[in-house]
Amino acid sequence: MKVLSVIFARAGSKGMKNKCVSRIDGKMVAEYSIEYSLALGKEVKTVVSTDIDSLINYCKDNNIDYIMRDPKFCRDEVAIDGAVADAIEQMGTNYEYFNLVYGNIATRYPDLFHQALNFLKEYKDYDAAISMQNVEKYNPMWMFDYNETILPEGHICQYRRQDLPQKMIHDGHTFLFRIDRFINKYRCVNPYKSDHMYSIYGDKIKPLINNDVIVDIDTEKDLKLAESVIIH
Repeated sequence: MKVLSVIFARAGSKGMKNKCVSRIDGKMVAEYSIEYSLALGKEVKTVVSTDIDSLINYCKDNNIDYIMRDPKFCRDEVAIDGAVADAIEQMGTNYEYFNLVYGNIATRYPDLFHQALNFLKEYKDYDAAISMQNVEKYNPMWMFDYNETILPEGHICQYRRQDLPQKMIHDGHTFLFRIDRFINKYRCVNPYKSDHMYSIYGDKIKPLINNDVIVDIDTEKDLKLAESVIIH
């Protein structure tokens, strides 16, 4: 297997507690991510990284591989690349690519993953392939901070909507990167500081434009929106 696909789901989220095991149409939110990963093909090894008892029991009942996430990588101040390194340490480095799957996103489609994998296979100089969405009305050029001042990048008076410079944002759907390059970069960071540049990005990223509706569940409002997308 070339790809280690890990679903990350921790209990201690402050935005919405137990969001990964909240229910949509009778399933835990994380179940949707697990099912998505399991359907990606023979090149992909699916593993759940968690500290949630109900999710561990679900994995046991359904013969799904899981690892216990090290408690020191479950704290709020620890960046995601610490949890990634923990998963690699537990699963070994016999994989070429790492597919980072956030357990709080219930709407995913396999085409983008295969697009990312095919791209990285062909273009060896790229470290990662990441799904992005175009930023339109929420462009940073129109943003203020809480002191009611324009953010450093912005200059709200100069831009009409149609004149805004094009920006992209990672939507959480697909995040595929080379494991060897991650390990080399990770050695140079402090994973216990959330303000460092994540080593999962590498140095050269391929953005993959995604036009599908992706709901990153962090609030009850997000949960209701995801439910409307999935059920309707």
